[in-house]
Amino acid sequence: MLELTLTPKPGLVDCFDSGSHTDLSFGIMETSVNLLPAYFEELGNCCLAGGGIKDFRSAGLAAERRMLQACGSNTHKGYIFLSGLALLSHIMYADVRSGIKELSAEFFSSSLPQSNGSQARRDYGTGGIISECLNGLPSVFDAGIPALKAMPDKPHYALACIMERAEDSTSLHRCGEAGLETVRSDGKLLKIMLENGQNPENWLFSRNEYYKKMNLTMGGCADLLALSSAIIKII
Repeated sequence: MLELTLTPKPGLVDCFDSGSHTDLSFGIMETSVNLLPAYFEELGNCCLAGGGIKDFRSAGLAAERRMLQACGSNTHKGYIFLSGLALLSHIMYADVRSGIKELSAEFFSSSLPQSNGSQARRDYGTGGIISECLNGLPSVFDAGIPALKAMPDKPHYALACIMERAEDSTSLHRCGEAGLETVRSDGKLLKIMLENGQNPENWLFSRNEYYKKMNLTMGGCADLLALSSAIIKII
């Protein structure tokens, strides 16, 4: 909810509008958020009962189906995977980041279904979320969480730090390398503005209009921000 209500956000659903997601709305995204606790309970119980990667994957796929049925769209598909990974790591390992690396290595050792993200990774030769997970989510632990600690009352700062470094495959899928570079350069500028005590609201609204015109979004950055706000509570 911290990520969803953060307003304004270029190209993303927030309290102002739906950004570059014409099939979504704040209400739809809120419905999707409210589906997550049932998934967390199911996944956690599966883990405590001795389940393995196959069982965890089944729980995630079931959560995706509930999401699609209730929302009619791919709302929090990326976050279902990332938050599940974090929850399992919290339950199974003394150190969450080390657990994320180990579970990711096991999860990605088998073939994955095709997606827009996998196509973007092939087309542009990037590691995307797979590289992020195998390296223990540096965009979360080395960018998002430190930024939330540095400016706890300004979540835009954490978003900026994530935008600056993440290989967002949604940006690549929609607008290619130029789209990803736009997200990264905007993250750098937003970070500087906030560090200098400036109010970036008008700039963010104008960038949202630009992202809509270009059909650019950064759903991966949104997921990483949401995950940063969750993990900071358990480490």
